Amino acid sequence: MKFFGTDGIRGNAGQFPFDNNTVSFLGYVLAKNIKSKGKGVLIGRDTRESGLRIFKALRKGINSAGVSVTDLGVVPTPAVSYLLKNNSYQAGIVISASHNPYYDNGIKFFNSKGMKLSDAVENKLEYEINKFLNEKRKLPQPKKIKNFAGKNIIKQYNKFLLSAVPADMLKGKKIVVDCANGASHKIAADVLKKLKAELIVLNDKPTGRNINLQCGALHPQKVSEVVKSKKAFCGFAYDGDADRIIFVDDKGVIRDGDYFLAVAAKYLKEKKQLKNNTLVVTVMANIGLLKAMEELGITTVAAKVGDRYVYENLIKHNAVLGGEQSGHIIFKKFLDTGDGILSSLQMLKILVEKNTTLSEISSFVKKYPQILINEKVDKKIPVESLPKTSALIKQIEKKLGDNGRILVRYSGTENLLRIMIEGQNKIEITNMAKSVSECAKKEIKDNL
Repeated sequence: MKFFGTDGIRGNAGQFPFDNNTVSFLGYVLAKNIKSKGKGVLIGRDTRESGLRIFKALRKGINSAGVSVTDLGVVPTPAVSYLLKNNSYQAGIVISASHNPYYDNGIKFFNSKGMKLSDAVENKLEYEINKFLNEKRKLPQPKKIKNFAGKNIIKQYNKFLLSAVPADMLKGKKIVVDCANGASHKIAADVLKKLKAELIVLNDKPTGRNINLQCGALHPQKVSEVVKSKKAFCGFAYDGDADRIIFVDDKGVIRDGDYFLAVAAKYLKEKKQLKNNTLVVTVMANIGLLKAMEELGITTVAAKVGDRYVYENLIKHNAVLGGEQSGHIIFKKFLDTGDGILSSLQMLKILVEKNTTLSEISSFVKKYPQILINEKVDKKIPVESLPKTSALIKQIEKKLGDNGRILVRYSGTENLLRIMIEGQNKIEITNMAKSVSECAKKEIKDNL
């Protein structure tokens, strides 16, 4: 059975594989396959009501393998990555479903260096988990292991964020931040206040059920409204586990990861810090971003969707900056995974240093209209096995030519078929996307 998707394991928290027994097996298999030495497994989680239960089940399995657990409590996903990289732990886990609603949850695994596991390692773990389940093996009795609270080491992450930018750099700057009722709800405000920002914080009161609920990176409209009404310098919204960010400029215009990457790449090039003059993006990057980079003489490399694939390409091409339109941004100089809070600080640093606004500095990027349809499906039948849909996609590709593109793929974390089309005419590409969606939906239904 397939467990791992684009970003770890994800699904409904009340169903398999998030039942306590299977989760304990996951913890046990991870701990048994750890090759590195260190102080056990570091675990953090977001604010979902199911997080504590899943944590306890994981801890039981890890302890059964004779490995200790350090509990960080509620922290952003990138905090776990940073703490792994700068301390001696054997592995790390984050319990989070990122931008998904509260009733979902997920488990993300990290190695001792703070990097997400490769496909090869995930495949090995998947094989072991399936072996356990198929053989109906029982978990060994938990060994008497001393576990630890990790509240003190979280301070290291706060200090790291503050060290990445000049002190007091936001003095006199009115900033709006949406914490999505998620993992950033304490740390982000604390860091920004220490930088002397005049802060307006939205959605920082998690209940366990309101994470991402009409707020955060998927719903930045409220930030836009507040930025305009309060005449703020800018605003931004994190997702539930704070590994991605969407910006709002001083005019209330929502700026996604494509704008962020363009501005950051141009800045680093000017500073002669854009290694190999290369920016890593994903296949979802807007043509407008690619053309802007081409005009600046910056090479773009397209990775598969998912920040771990961005990271793999950063390594492959010896680059230092990469990310996704969705707001995962990796500054390899600082960290090996996407970090929403760090990204917000880096953008604010650029704006303050250049004495400019986000609307002004982003103006050189002219994005093409883009339509994205997420179609719920009962089964992920390979698109190439849908002849009518494949033929329609080829027709659209031919019609768009060099002035647009179409990308049809399944979500790695949900039962969704994603249809993305870019082009010069919004009405035309909207109709194209709808036609592909309807065709695929019918063809998939006919094949069930």
